[in-house]
Amino acid sequence: MVSCFGPLCTHYAKHAQLIKICYPTKEGEKGPRSSELSYLTFYASSRPAKLTKVGSYLEKKVERDIAKGRKQNNQVSLHIVKALIQSCHRDLNLFSKWIVRILNKILDTRDIELEDLACETFVIFCNYHDGSTLGIDTALTKEYEQLLGKFANFCNYTNTDEDLTLKMQYIGHRAMQAAVTSNAFHGPDFKAQLDIVVPALLKSLIASGGAENRLEKNYGSIDIKQSIISRGEPVEVTAIEALAGQTTSILFSKSNGAAVRAALGLVFQFAESTEQWWPPDRIISILELILDSVQAQYRYLLISETLQQLQTGDPTKPTYLNSRNASLVSILDNVLNAINAPLLGVSVLEVLNSLFTLLIKTIHVTTILRDTLPAEGEQDGSYNQQVLYEYAIHKGILHSMGGLAAQQYYQNQLDDMVGYLIAKLRTSTALEKVDGGLPITLYRHTVLVCLDNIVLAQKSLISSSDKSINSGRRPPSDMPLDDRISASSWTAGIGLLTEKHPETRSDFGHSLVQCLDVTTPIQEPIVNGHPLHLLHTHSDILFVNTVSHAIVEWVQLSNFDSRDAHTLYSILCALTHRFGVDVTIKTVPLVFKLQSMVQDGTIKGQPFPGRPHELAAVTVAWFTMVGKFYSVDTLIEYTEHIQQERERSNQWYEVTVPPPDNNREFMEQSSHPTVITSFLDRHVVVEALSPILRDQQDTHGLQLESKLYAEWGSEAFLSHEQSTRIRASDDINERKPRLSNPWSSPELSKHDSLKKKDSIKVENLKEALTQPQQKAENSSVSDSTSNSMQNTPSRKSSINVIRKTDINTLLTELDLEPTAQNTQSLVNPPYKEWK
Repeated sequence: MVSCFGPLCTHYAKHAQLIKICYPTKEGEKGPRSSELSYLTFYASSRPAKLTKVGSYLEKKVERDIAKGRKQNNQVSLHIVKALIQSCHRDLNLFSKWIVRILNKILDTRDIELEDLACETFVIFCNYHDGSTLGIDTALTKEYEQLLGKFANFCNYTNTDEDLTLKMQYIGHRAMQAAVTSNAFHGPDFKAQLDIVVPALLKSLIASGGAENRLEKNYGSIDIKQSIISRGEPVEVTAIEALAGQTTSILFSKSNGAAVRAALGLVFQFAESTEQWWPPDRIISILELILDSVQAQYRYLLISETLQQLQTGDPTKPTYLNSRNASLVSILDNVLNAINAPLLGVSVLEVLNSLFTLLIKTIHVTTILRDTLPAEGEQDGSYNQQVLYEYAIHKGILHSMGGLAAQQYYQNQLDDMVGYLIAKLRTSTALEKVDGGLPITLYRHTVLVCLDNIVLAQKSLISSSDKSINSGRRPPSDMPLDDRISASSWTAGIGLLTEKHPETRSDFGHSLVQCLDVTTPIQEPIVNGHPLHLLHTHSDILFVNTVSHAIVEWVQLSNFDSRDAHTLYSILCALTHRFGVDVTIKTVPLVFKLQSMVQDGTIKGQPFPGRPHELAAVTVAWFTMVGKFYSVDTLIEYTEHIQQERERSNQWYEVTVPPPDNNREFMEQSSHPTVITSFLDRHVVVEALSPILRDQQDTHGLQLESKLYAEWGSEAFLSHEQSTRIRASDDINERKPRLSNPWSSPELSKHDSLKKKDSIKVENLKEALTQPQQKAENSSVSDSTSNSMQNTPSRKSSINVIRKTDINTLLTELDLEPTAQNTQSLVNPPYKEWK
């Protein structure tokens, strides 16, 4: 009995003997003895209950060999462990605890060869370990996390010996990738493992290069199962970064929503603790790597988590404009403008609202919209750091809005975004300050700049199937009208054209013109000798009418200046290009109304002497543009002749180009112009336009000329303004709906097609029921006669013929079988026989 205890028990235990004979006994032998190892794995796999004793014995032997410095025995022990894992992986949980303990003891030796072999063993262990015992066996969980922590420390190992440093980091990153790819990583202790792995990876990604260097996404494939160290090859720095990038990509690609959110929180926490926010290039590169790796349905979490980080401070405080928030906004900018990375599930209007609210709050601090850098630092680039932060935040938010608009997630998305910002213009307010003291001019300027970024985002769409979401990005000229920004979405903001602040009027006019130009289809205005009509919807008609009425009020403002004149000319041209002949016809009475206001003195030369001349120049310049747009040479010659006469008489001012930004009131400083003597002749203009703009049905142009001669505000003009175009086609009778026979078969046999159906009328329904066959033949003759007599040109009789024919056909389908002995009828019902 005494021999069964203590060290002597190994003498009688079979598993101990089988393990012991696996170790080499001769000098020069490396690795375990193959035949004995095969027998040991067979023994362990056939008797899984013995795996616990096998693991316990191996752990004690490794501990003794480490204490005695037997490196070769430890190498053999690791090979035995590898063989047991591969052959008994189905029962791995029975001895996984001892494997973890053995690896922990080996890593403490600080021998690079043993650590490399331990890493190789750990890779095989992670390949089969499912983590089902983690969280249940507290001792195993603690020891596994300790092992993971030791490998994580290797990832950022530093030493004066560069070769040793790279080897240790290589071993650590191989183990990190093995742990991330293991099923045990997403076990019950996922959060604890994530806290160990993510910081180690981020430190390597940050330390692998300067902040100005971008991470390379194409690393290739690095096999972690085979070690470079064991092959005697040198370890390069690029391999370390490649492993860190690959492991990060794998981690996020295998994570669900909760895991992605937790990992992103660690990323932001790491950047905060290590102060890696500025310059933002490196942290942005890491987030781009994450964006490319994460599953498509979880990409929107990068936006929500970043916005949540931006909400942790008070944007109305000067301290908010720091490197951290500037970097976070830059992250938003890059994520929202990423190519081939649709943010499925993102709430467009919620993100837009968050961005706009943040922008307005930060402007309370800066008192200006910092969308450009100041000129004083352009020469040497010596900008104030605070100015750079402000620029990064404001410019990043504006560009983020453009990126949000560049990705189309649902129909009418652009209209919703534009409508949201138009409502923010507060067109009807008379307050000078809004949102807690922000000047209304600065507030509206900010909103209009946001609108410009959304419009420019649509302009920058490219047609490429591999750089798109859903149906692809297309140029505006090739996009369906439903995908464009509709002009009607701007109707609520047209009142800003009559705003008392000239800067606001100019900004709004510039934004409106830019939107109209972007959404203008690239089509010829004249097709097959007739104009192309583009004003179809009621909302667009309402928009055009609203702009026209606003223009009449606009030109009568006392501070209407040179920039207003140029803006007015640009709007009239943009409307003509966008809607074609329909707006051209509507605008002719408006332009002559403006000319009459100059002629009768409604537009006075106070406070700017050149106001009447500018407005008169707008009328001539617009007709010149119309002549070029429709290729009407006579109109071009006439308007150029008027312009030359005015130039010779000092009556002309150029309105087709914007005046200098620093001199809006140059008319007041110029010499007093002479009185305008040459005006446009309406008869000449109408005579030139009538042959070109008339429709195919309007042969002599009478309808067109009645619209062109209509006076602004008259009953004739209002009737044309309120009416919509309904043009009848030549084959309109072919397009009218007809009643179809649902009982008719689309494929009739030859016999059925030749068989003539009998008609049953209301007046002979009684006879048809009593003698269906005989009456049906008579009805056929009478029906054909009546139909031939009813074929008259009148619309009413035609409809009656169609209706009777359809009803006759329907009744004929009854096709009652004749019976010789049938004596029942409407006057002789069958229930009389029941009495």
